[in-house]
Amino acid sequence: MIIYNLTERMLHGLLMDTMEQNHQNEMADRERLLDYYEGVNLEEDLKEFFNSDSLSQIPPMYINLVRNIISRRCLVYQQAPIRYNDQYNEVLGDLDSFMKQFEQLVYLLGSEGLYTRWDDNEKKLKYRPIHFFTPFFLPNEDEPFAVMWQVESQLQARTEEAQYMFWSKDTPDMEGKHFLISEKGKITSLVEGDRNPYGDIIPFTVAHRHPYTRDYFREGASDLVDGMRSINILLTELALHGRYGLGQPVFTGLDTEQRITMGQDKALVLPEGANFSYATPSSNINGMIESTKYMVDSIAQANNVRINWASNQPESGLSKKMGQLDLMDALRSDVEQIYRPFEKEQFRVIRRICEVSGGINIPEQFSIDFAEREIPMSQDEEIQYYSWAFQNNLETRKSYLRKKNPDLAEEEIEKMLEDLGEGQEQEETQSILDKIGQQVG
Repeated sequence: MIIYNLTERMLHGLLMDTMEQNHQNEMADRERLLDYYEGVNLEEDLKEFFNSDSLSQIPPMYINLVRNIISRRCLVYQQAPIRYNDQYNEVLGDLDSFMKQFEQLVYLLGSEGLYTRWDDNEKKLKYRPIHFFTPFFLPNEDEPFAVMWQVESQLQARTEEAQYMFWSKDTPDMEGKHFLISEKGKITSLVEGDRNPYGDIIPFTVAHRHPYTRDYFREGASDLVDGMRSINILLTELALHGRYGLGQPVFTGLDTEQRITMGQDKALVLPEGANFSYATPSSNINGMIESTKYMVDSIAQANNVRINWASNQPESGLSKKMGQLDLMDALRSDVEQIYRPFEKEQFRVIRRICEVSGGINIPEQFSIDFAEREIPMSQDEEIQYYSWAFQNNLETRKSYLRKKNPDLAEEEIEKMLEDLGEGQEQEETQSILDKIGQQVG
C-alpha cells in the first residue's frame, strides 16, 4: 500500500480502507500454507476432489510431510550462532530458540515478520512472529515506513471489534506513530501523543526467503504444499482401491425392481437368466505406490532434502556429505542472503529498544558467526580421525570432550580429564611393574 498524503486524518482513513478492502482476504494463501505446516484442515482441502459417495466408503487419506521436509531443510539455526557483543547477548533472552521456528516460517511463507518488545515486568526482550501484516510504502521506496497487523489473543482471536496494531517511523513530513485502531476507527493510545518512541525505527523486522523481484511479499513453499496435496489425493485413491479391492457386486439379468439382500449367513437365490459376479479395479497398486514414492522424492529433492527409504546399507560420512552438497550450498546461501542481513537489522532494532525502553546502552560493534553444518562420521571414521589428530597434536582430550558434549561445563570437563589422567597413570604404573616382573623372572 503506497501512501501519498501523510496527514494524520488521511492516514486514519487509509487504515480503515485497508481493513475493509483486503486485510482479511489477501492472506488466504498464507492461511493454507499454515494449515499444511500445522497439519490441520487437510481433510477439508481434499474433499473437493472426491464426490460424497466415494468418501462415504473411506475417510480421506493424508499425511503431512510439509513440516518434516521444512525442518530438515531449515538448519541455519540448528546450532546457535555466535554473536560478538557481550552486552547484546545478555539482553537477547530466548532469541536463539525462537529463531529455529522463525527460520521454518520464513521458508514456509516467503516473508515473515518479527515483533520485538521490551517487557517492563520481566525486564527482558520478548518476541512474536507475525504471519499476517500489511506494509505501507512511500512513493518510489521498496522498504515500508509503516506496518499494521491484527492483534490477536489466545482466548479471543476473532472478535467483533478487531484491534490492529500500527507502527510508523519518522519521515520528513510526519513524526512516527504508534497506536491501536479498531475496525470502527476508534484509536486507542498506547504511548503519549501516539508518537513512536523509537523515532526512525519500528520494532518490526521482516525476513524474506528470496531477493526482491516484483512484490514485497516473496513466494513461500507453495510448490511443497501443492505437491503434498497431490500425494494425499493419490493416497486417498489407494485407500479407495483397498476398499474396493474385494470387488464390487454386479448383478445382470435382474428386474430393476427386484431387491437382493446379501450376507455370509444368507443364501443367494437368483432367477433363471440372472448372473452375479464381482468387478475388481484394474489399476496396478504397486505402480501407484511407486508413483507416490517418486512424487515424494521429487518434492524432497526440489527442497534439497533426501528421503531415505528403508535400507540396510550403511553410508560413510563422505557418502553422506556428497549426497548433501546441494543442501550445504543452500544453507550457505540462506546465511548470506537472508539471516546475516536480518541479524544486523535485528541488532539495530534491539539496540534502540534497549536504549529507550530498558535504559541499557549496547555498544554498536556487532558481528555474527554462523555454525557450519557437519556430517556425522561413522564410528570407524571417527576412530581413524581422532587417532590421527592425537598423534599429530591437532586435537586434545579437552577438545574431544567439548565436541562430543557441548553442554558440559568447564568444571565437568576438568574433572573428567583428571579421572582420565589417574586411569592413565595407573595403566602406566602397572605396565612398568609388569616389565620389571618379566626381567626378574
